Amino acid sequence: MTISPITKQLFTERFLKTVLRAPSCFNLPASSLRFSLEQLTKLIPQNKSVKIRPIRLAGLRAEELKPQAHSTQLIFHIHGGAFFLGSMNTHRAFLTQVAARTQMQVLHVDYPLAPEHPHPEALDAVFDVYCQLLDQGVLAKDIILSGDSCGANLALALALRIRQEQLPQASGLILLSPFLDLTLSSESLRYNRKHDALLSIEALEAGIEYYVPTGMDRSDPSISPFFADLKGLPPVHIQVGSKEILLDDAQRFKEKAEQAKVAVEFKIYTGMWHNFQMFSAWFDEARRAISDLSDFAHRLDQD
Repeated sequence: MTISPITKQLFTERFLKTVLRAPSCFNLPASSLRFSLEQLTKLIPQNKSVKIRPIRLAGLRAEELKPQAHSTQLIFHIHGGAFFLGSMNTHRAFLTQVAARTQMQVLHVDYPLAPEHPHPEALDAVFDVYCQLLDQGVLAKDIILSGDSCGANLALALALRIRQEQLPQASGLILLSPFLDLTLSSESLRYNRKHDALLSIEALEAGIEYYVPTGMDRSDPSISPFFADLKGLPPVHIQVGSKEILLDDAQRFKEKAEQAKVAVEFKIYTGMWHNFQMFSAWFDEARRAISDLSDFAHRLDQD
């Protein structure tokens, strides 16, 4: 029996709202939500053509995902999870799809999560990874920084830290469903509240409470990189679903980056929810999103 795309989407949205978004609305321990997310993402199929090699970088557990023996570009992806959820386990399958589509090496790490490790520990950790890549002889022009949700926040904050430290800058940024404004001032948090199948405002609020140290301004650019001076950043590719509560984070950042003369490629995917790219095994829009980021990455490789 063939299931229509609309029926498949409605079923998936209802499933996600029941097993992930609804529990995140309650004050459950971080460990419980971490377990739920890890179980959910086991349903996502891995691309078996991609070779996975465990490594350690800057003291962190990491993995290299290689679709071929040699690739010119490296995508350093930072996973999402509202700063207190997510791991290599939750994102491995999705990133094998990215590696297979781009035919580029993908690197991801288990960075320290809040509340056990509040800001700036996660940012410091991914900065140390970037520095070690440079120390190992990887050229900055061959590194693309990437992240989803709060991982996009950390990827952008990392690019800003690289600029601040006057290190060689990565060739580009890929920001998927980015969570960039921890002051929660985006209007879509309200008008898309019932439409986003995956992410709740309560999960964002819990993540902020865990991640931001007491007394620290949530508009600090190292925490909310939306408020940073964006001049001099490399080209940016942004993806967001039309049903996301973070839709305005992406749209407002696009406008601000363009004002700062940053090259921006911005894509909205109709009917899609937060982090929809992880569901490429089932949805055409998610497959198109991975194809779009691949096209962006290859254009960087040609520059």
